[in-house]
Amino acid sequence: MKLLYPEFLWALTALSIPIIIHLFNFRKFTKVYFSNIELLKEVKLETKSKSRLKHFLILLIRLLLVTFLVVAFAQPYIPVENEIQLGDATIGVYIDNSHSMDTKGENGYLLELAKEQAIRIAEGYKATDRFQVITNDLEARHQRLVSKDEFIDLVEEIEPSYVARELNEIYLRQSDAMLDREGNKSLYWLSDFQKNTAQLSDVKKDSSLKIYLLPYQQEGKGNVYIDSIWFKTPIRKTESEENIFARVVNKTDSPIEFKIELSINDAIQGFGNFAIAENSTTNCIVPFTVAKKGMQHCKLYLTEYPDPDMLFDDEYFFSYNIENKVSILQLVEKENANDTLGYLANLFSTNNLYQFTSKSLGKLDFSTLNQYDFIIAKGLVDISTGLSSELINYTKQGGSLLVFPSSSIDLDAYNNLLQTMAGADVLGLDTGNTKVSYLNLEHPIYKDVFDKIPENVYLPKVNQHYVLSFANSSGTEYLMKLQNGDSFLSSCQVAKGTFYFCSTPLTSKASSFPKHALFVASLLRIGEFSQPSSTLSYSIGRDNTIAFQEIPSDLEKLTIKSIIEEIEFIPEVRKVKNETNLLLYDQINTSGHYNITLGINPIGGFSFNYDRAESDFSFYTTKELSELLAKSPIGNQANIIQGADDASFINVNELVQGKQYWWECILLVIILLGLEIVITRLWK
Repeated sequence: MKLLYPEFLWALTALSIPIIIHLFNFRKFTKVYFSNIELLKEVKLETKSKSRLKHFLILLIRLLLVTFLVVAFAQPYIPVENEIQLGDATIGVYIDNSHSMDTKGENGYLLELAKEQAIRIAEGYKATDRFQVITNDLEARHQRLVSKDEFIDLVEEIEPSYVARELNEIYLRQSDAMLDREGNKSLYWLSDFQKNTAQLSDVKKDSSLKIYLLPYQQEGKGNVYIDSIWFKTPIRKTESEENIFARVVNKTDSPIEFKIELSINDAIQGFGNFAIAENSTTNCIVPFTVAKKGMQHCKLYLTEYPDPDMLFDDEYFFSYNIENKVSILQLVEKENANDTLGYLANLFSTNNLYQFTSKSLGKLDFSTLNQYDFIIAKGLVDISTGLSSELINYTKQGGSLLVFPSSSIDLDAYNNLLQTMAGADVLGLDTGNTKVSYLNLEHPIYKDVFDKIPENVYLPKVNQHYVLSFANSSGTEYLMKLQNGDSFLSSCQVAKGTFYFCSTPLTSKASSFPKHALFVASLLRIGEFSQPSSTLSYSIGRDNTIAFQEIPSDLEKLTIKSIIEEIEFIPEVRKVKNETNLLLYDQINTSGHYNITLGINPIGGFSFNYDRAESDFSFYTTKELSELLAKSPIGNQANIIQGADDASFINVNELVQGKQYWWECILLVIILLGLEIVITRLWK
């Protein structure tokens, strides 16, 4: 047994007060005269003995009463493990307010139980102790230490959030807040400890912190949800059938049949019926057709499946813009030069997805390069320093550049461009006959283009090609290779853009490539990938920057506005060359579609979804949580406290600080006080 405040034992000197009162009893006696006192002597002796016994009992009761009252203020306890330090303590409480905690358990909603338990934790500490409450929202007001009363107010204001945070991040925020504090420092984590977010591998050990985990058991039946969506091709079209792919996850123990519907701009445009096995994943394909160009706000959602309670992440919002035609610029050497063989002009001019323009170097205005999505430099003998610099900047800002060299080139000029773009050098012209022997079917340009390729497929023959030497760190990918291992067609990511280089001139004399079927497939796919593709959707709590290609002239009138909810705010705008970045700073916390408006006119849009980290309703058991802690750096300083979500709340302070007995002392004081009253009034 130990005392939390032993200095209160000085108050035991008050025991002298009842002793003094009983030693110096100055009661006045009244004389009564009797004629015969023989009989009274016997009564007097008996009365004096009973009176003395009564006074001794009252004295003993009063001494015990004062003793227990003093001990109660000293707060006796039996410590569990470590000696409790004196002074003010610092307590950090993490309340998991994610969506999975906003579900009903055996004794009520888990988030409400956690809030009540957090208040009970605070009530077990002194008024002078300092507290920090933190949630998944990481609000600014939660980043500081507050008093007990402020802490309770903050806890009562906590609302459910659709943001999921890893315990690594929570631990870092809590430990930073206590960095300069002395005395006892304790962290409490009130959570259901979902497997996707309960990550402790990156935490740094701090031996001054004691960590207590209070798990809340879930009664979940599992979940069926849309995990992600994608298109197979980068370019969106009108008036032609397209396919949207959706990955659906079944985290239940039974197979489920369901329906997916696709709405575009609030109109049903496609649907499909599917089945998924238990605890598995399936990719669903929903065909649809869009009639008009412009911004398309889309929503995929699950419906018609057996359990109506599994309504978490059944919707997936995404947006994209159907642009105008892909603009292509062909650069040629001489002013009167045209695409004499007609390869490029015939390929792109007859396709309504492309707008083809051919210009000679003498008529080229460098300032207009950014107007084009795709530039093809064909047959240039020399690439001047100015042109090379402009083409490099164009590519870095998101453009696509394809170079077909001339049969006679300035090596130094080409090497200047290739070194910057792809870390490559042109070694010379090889006029030996060879052919293409390798086609990279895993590259996005060719992936899913061919249903089946025969073993003895006819590939382009090559009569002359430039030999290239690539640095090991260039990051160049080969789309096609020759029999001797030399590059035929290669690609390299350059900042936001892509650089392509064909080692053979685009002439029938140099190779059969211009008349080969691969020429059509290669150029059309490169053209498709050249148009800037916007992000289909963003995640709440993770993405706070929206890249917007067009630069409005009147930025102060730029606003973000929800299509459905009454949400509207002004974002921070940062301009970087031809791109505008909109900084949102966690101002979006509701999934759905949002428009970028200039004044009252929408000029763009995007969609937000809730973070799918919460979708998988898999939670750590107490045993698994113990194993997780044992493998983490904080295993020796962390303890699991069970029963936090029971009908009768556990006393966390007793488990952490030890069994306290001040209340028992107060109860004995009350009993002794009542006993004294009984003896005084009833013992005559």
